[in-house]
Amino acid sequence: MSKLSKRRPSPAMVVAIVALIAALGGTAYAAQQINGGAIMKQTIGGGKLKQKTLTGYQINTNKLGIVPSAKRAAHTYWAVVNNPANPGNATLARSSDAGITVTEAGGAVNVIFPANISGCANVSSRNNAGTTVPAAGTAQTNTSAANPNAVEVHTRDEKGANADADFHLIVVCP
Repeated sequence: MSKLSKRRPSPAMVVAIVALIAALGGTAYAAQQINGGAIMKQTIGGGKLKQKTLTGYQINTNKLGIVPSAKRAAHTYWAVVNNPANPGNATLARSSDAGITVTEAGGAVNVIFPANISGCANVSSRNNAGTTVPAAGTAQTNTSAANPNAVEVHTRDEKGANADADFHLIVVCP
């Protein structure tokens, strides 16, 4: 009998083993109960997430702010204008936004945008609306003094004389 009592664990050891089994079993049960559906919205901070685990599906892009480097250009407009040699026949071939229109007045084509572009940068070049090679020449832009939503474009031939011609225009706003 003395041999058997030496192999028997002490009461403290029995209590310790029971406590260990209960702790491990409770942890395993809790781990099975927690999943994505059990986590309440906005309860986990970004610093607690593993990097590169979120996709665009989980992120509400409407709640994201402006990227610091994107502050340079809040909006970019562009227009491709057909301006055949017949005065008064300028038409918009395509553009970046609905609401962009063109008119002709005083030898210039006015490209009118749906917003005030007086504080924006603009540049234009002679080019065709299609795929043919454009004739030599230049295109000059001026912000319209009469309309803060418009840019006046004057096209010239290779000798600098006024000449109606197709052009592309881009306006970049801060």
